[in-house]
Amino acid sequence: MCRAKAGDTRAREELINRLLPLVIRLARPYRTPGIEWEDLIQEGAVGLLRALASFDPEAGVPFPAYAVWWVRYGLQDLRSQFIRPLRLPPKALRRLAALKEAHERIYRQEHRNAGAGELGRAVGLSLADTEALLRADRRCRSLEEPSEEGAEVGTLGGLLADPLSEEAYEEVLFSVQADELRVLLTHLSGREQEVLAARYGLDGREEETLREVGDRLGISAERVRQLEDRALTKLRQSA
Repeated sequence: MCRAKAGDTRAREELINRLLPLVIRLARPYRTPGIEWEDLIQEGAVGLLRALASFDPEAGVPFPAYAVWWVRYGLQDLRSQFIRPLRLPPKALRRLAALKEAHERIYRQEHRNAGAGELGRAVGLSLADTEALLRADRRCRSLEEPSEEGAEVGTLGGLLADPLSEEAYEEVLFSVQADELRVLLTHLSGREQEVLAARYGLDGREEETLREVGDRLGISAERVRQLEDRALTKLRQSA
């Protein structure tokens, strides 16, 4: 890892080859007519290198878990550029690029997702202009992708799934074996187990959004998020 981060070409190639199964798994949902599979994989590999550039080995987070967000970010960006229905003028494209750079910078430095208002202030745009640009960038996303909730802008790809929560869950998955994970789940309450199973598609289930889980359980989406965060914290502590 240290050699790869230092720029060793062979070490970087070995890292990409070792994590290629992860890239393939993350790329499958982004298959789109007209986008070559090889292009998706290449973009995922670029995401690994971007993650490597900002990865801190001393932070205590496994690199595969840290890289998940960066790989998804690249895949979402590639897909959104391909399927964007509107041909934006150069000025709008420059502003959109600035918003994405601001989002990436804030996430890299603070490990959180900035809302539309904060992104707009960072690049000198009004909230209305910022929201209009973000809507234009993701207007024709697949209905299979989770949608935006509230004013939170997840990954500029319009995903409802919380990248921080998903990254935390990926960290758990990379630190324990599958059978150990099942044992750890027994430390959770019945409702916490149900929330994680629904949110992350455990036992072959379809993944559900915060709102879908809340509607089924008769609680708010925010309450579902709280239960999810609490369950993930318990898993990390038990692991």
